[in-house]
Amino acid sequence: MSSGPDSRQSPEPAPSRRLHTDRRSDIPRVYAWSHAAAVVKPTRHPLLVIAMHWGTMLALIVAVAATFVRDAIEDDTYRQALLHVHRQLGLLVLLVAAWRVVVRIRWNLADHAPDMAFPLRWAAKATHVFLYGLLIALPLVGWALTSAHGIWLSYLGMFRLPMLVAADSEFADTLNDYHIWLAWGLLAIVIAHAAAALWHHFVRRDTVLTAMLPGAAGGVQVADRRRAQRRDSQYSQWPSEANGPAQSPPAHPQ
Repeated sequence: MSSGPDSRQSPEPAPSRRLHTDRRSDIPRVYAWSHAAAVVKPTRHPLLVIAMHWGTMLALIVAVAATFVRDAIEDDTYRQALLHVHRQLGLLVLLVAAWRVVVRIRWNLADHAPDMAFPLRWAAKATHVFLYGLLIALPLVGWALTSAHGIWLSYLGMFRLPMLVAADSEFADTLNDYHIWLAWGLLAIVIAHAAAALWHHFVRRDTVLTAMLPGAAGGVQVADRRRAQRRDSQYSQWPSEANGPAQSPPAHPQ
């Protein structure tokens, strides 16, 4: 019996589970949600917009503080002075809020989170609508409450404002309840607004908060390093040409 090539053919290696070549170089390694893994210097909002934003916050804080201090003291003179401060600041908030609405409608402010998902963008717009609505409704109800008590309001002592409703003590009590409920609603919206700004700055790492801060805008690290580490860990498990071809499962002898 003539010897010939071994009739037993060596088994062909099983196809690699990775059918395609390493594509890590084709995948954009974007570590930031805003597609800019770098330190950037944000474009600030106009100075007037920043001043109105923080001025509104300061006026609200002082107005609320005046109310609490007024409830804690018994001297009628100081109580009337604090109530007058509360009313004047409320009118100021009303005026500034109306102007801020006009600014947002007439001028397009810079969008510092253009890549944000649609549900989050919709939630942000809805929050702003409620915020401006409460900033306008709360002083208006306070104005009507003052009118229901039969008191004429004058803005900074320069001109007298019209009475919104007729004097009615029972209706004044109802408006006082509305005023308190709206104040708590505004507090809830402000807390949500502040939490969202902090989320933008510390989690999403974009320039939404920095663009509204007063003073010089410094550089902002928009890259999410934790996400980058997770991506690096994931990609390091992929076979590459430098580490050699992917290992195939051992073939079973026939």
